[in-house]
Amino acid sequence: MPSKSDSPRAGNKIKATGPKTVILQSIATRPGQNSQRIHISIELQQLLLNIFKDTFSATFDSKYSEHVQQVKHHLYKRDFDHAFGTEDLRRVYAMRWSPIRALAYTNIFCNLSALTARLLSAFGAGVKNLDNSSTDKLQDAAGKRLAGKISRIVCVGGGAGAEIVALGGYLNHLSRLTLPTQSNILATGEQTERVSPLHVAVTAIDIAGWDSVVCDLHSSTTTAPLLAQYASANAKVANAPLIGPESLGLEFVKQDVLNMASERMPAVFADATLVTLMFTLNELYSTSMSATTNLLLSMTLILSPGALLLVVDSPGSYSTVRIGKTIDSGDESKKKRYPMQWLLDHTLLESAAIGSSKNASGEHQWEKLESRDSQWFRLSDELRYPVDLEDMRYQIHLYRRL
Repeated sequence: MPSKSDSPRAGNKIKATGPKTVILQSIATRPGQNSQRIHISIELQQLLLNIFKDTFSATFDSKYSEHVQQVKHHLYKRDFDHAFGTEDLRRVYAMRWSPIRALAYTNIFCNLSALTARLLSAFGAGVKNLDNSSTDKLQDAAGKRLAGKISRIVCVGGGAGAEIVALGGYLNHLSRLTLPTQSNILATGEQTERVSPLHVAVTAIDIAGWDSVVCDLHSSTTTAPLLAQYASANAKVANAPLIGPESLGLEFVKQDVLNMASERMPAVFADATLVTLMFTLNELYSTSMSATTNLLLSMTLILSPGALLLVVDSPGSYSTVRIGKTIDSGDESKKKRYPMQWLLDHTLLESAAIGSSKNASGEHQWEKLESRDSQWFRLSDELRYPVDLEDMRYQIHLYRRL
């Protein structure tokens, strides 16, 4: 499959106020949205940005601006081979465009009650929402420190690392419900490691050679950051990884998912709790609609009941696919445009029901749990990062295998 395009389409761009500081603006969600939605804390958002800052500190050098322009040029031309063709360009991309994605994805994960319930089911907590009752169950599970089964999450197009950091942020958010508060840690003088009661193994699949990037981000997510030589005693006591390494595993697979051998697919997808397609599905459809449809139908056959499929992509006209034959095969403008969302619904809710199930029963194989055509993630003016970032606008669709 092609690597995710992540074409840099600016929201409200915030310019740097100095050579190495950027002030970011606004809030995580639009005013007037459902007040029941979870908003990840500014503290957690800054921790996530720090992971990218620390991991790619050497990337911010005299050639940074030149490399950014190269990546933008190649992405504009949809030349992914060259955009992600060298280690320098991949690392610049991950430093420049993955952080905002990681923050937005963390916010998305934290608001997927179906995902949290699915993960907690490994501990017999079977909840629908993170209310007081489910929080008590989470605390009980954490207190027992049960081994629990490892939940697998497959991130198709997950090479640039935003998903792995976001999942670390999500587990960190859940762990805050169960661990001592920071003030208690400082008061007792006892050092603690942030250990989630949930155990997640991530498989990131991408066509480009993102292995060192995603592995470095995973390492920064699961190990405590380096402190200055003269850091205070309190800072040393409080210093801990975003999430413990036993809570978040990683496997990177360099693979064109559209050309994955059919016999290999069950090993990748069969026991997945969640499959994500983050800013990837539209590129897959643009590469080959038939191959992408086959991929989705194959996952329908392989995934177990209860498995979730999460699709996040650019909104509106940015996510349309041209389909059809023309007299002049070179005139793409004459092909009809179809929204990615319509193709996805057609494949999962219609095609998968009428001919692709194992028993050919004709029953629906998927249910749609959530769908939003346009959503903003806006950055707080309290956050700091060495380079420019923009707010992020996206569409989101969540399905559950029946």
